[in-house]
Amino acid sequence: MLDLLSSLIAMTPSRLAIAVSTCLFISASPAWAADLAYKKLSGTSFELVLSSDTSLTVDQAQAMMAEPAVKLCNGKIPEFGKYKFSSNDPVAGQPASNKTSFNMVQILSCVADIPERPKQASSKLSEDDIARFKIEGNKLSNAYMSAIDNGYYEVAYNMLGKSLKNLGPLEEWQTRTVAYQAQIGKQLSREFWRITVYDNPPNAYQAGTYVAVDYETKQSIAPITCGYLIWFQPAGTKNNFTLMREEYGHISDDILKSTAATDMGKLRKQMKCKT
Repeated sequence: MLDLLSSLIAMTPSRLAIAVSTCLFISASPAWAADLAYKKLSGTSFELVLSSDTSLTVDQAQAMMAEPAVKLCNGKIPEFGKYKFSSNDPVAGQPASNKTSFNMVQILSCVADIPERPKQASSKLSEDDIARFKIEGNKLSNAYMSAIDNGYYEVAYNMLGKSLKNLGPLEEWQTRTVAYQAQIGKQLSREFWRITVYDNPPNAYQAGTYVAVDYETKQSIAPITCGYLIWFQPAGTKNNFTLMREEYGHISDDILKSTAATDMGKLRKQMKCKT
């Protein structure tokens, strides 16, 4: 269950040495050791690559990248975005040389502020209002994802709110979006499996209505992609929702094939998918 957007950043201390496009050694505990490299994508975004001989969860890997992310952002707030990973655990009965290998690619954005996912509170909205906002969230999410699927990138970009547009101009956003589409392939199906309406939540950075849309899609390359969109309408306005937050990750076909059926539930939960 996606309770807070900020929970994707596990700020566990770790050691750091940084150099552009080189390997770094980091260790968050005696049991964890890894190499970390990074590449600058734009003035406010980076690609981090973590490699380890120890099997890690996504949360553990992000914890190891937390302090390097703070240093890279140099005063701005680090925000972890989309990621992909692969893990190869040794097979029982195989020689000891068959080591575990873990690799994770993480996109990092440096932002002025991170709006959290709203916390639910008592709402003054009527049941009709909530139903109407849920329909609007579904409609907006379909329009946004369809625009991306069909190459109407400017249409999709214009649906972003100020905080997302501040991460970069259309050209940078389009480059990142096209690159990710190439990784996961064409969308074959999508399901908006949970839509939640928040009315002036107490932890919101701005008063208004928030609609969180959790989704799961099937892509031609990545059979499972999970994420959520948060739409925001400022208080005192009508029909003026913009996308203020987006998070997603995917399970590639090779990981899916190498994962035992008994482990799929744990993997789906780790990926914040529908369970």
